Amino acid sequence: AIYQIAVNTGVKYEYVDIFTCTPESILRVNEWMYHHMDEFPLHKLCYSSSVTVKQINDYLIEHDDDGNGVLVTLAIDPHHGMNQFHMLAMNPYAPAEAIA
Repeated sequence: AIYQIAVNTGVKYEYVDIFTCTPESILRVNEWMYHHMDEFPLHKLCYSSSVTVKQINDYLIEHDDDGNGVLVTLAIDPHHGMNQFHMLAMNPYAPAEAIA
């Protein structure tokens, strides 16, 4: 799935032969994978393998839209079609209290 998302955005492996990718294309794909969610910081936080309840709470407090402690904007990312909490629920490393 991530390969198809990369290809759709114009990032793909270039092959020397049927089994070998060029080092430049490997670096380019790796760089894209690392940064492809930079515009969606809460998404990125929610799929992090080290996410904690405190990190999520701190983010929500810092980015509170109207001062009531609730994040109003639930953005759908264009790559996966999910909001932040879809990613959190799918993250096998997220602590249970982060989802509850």
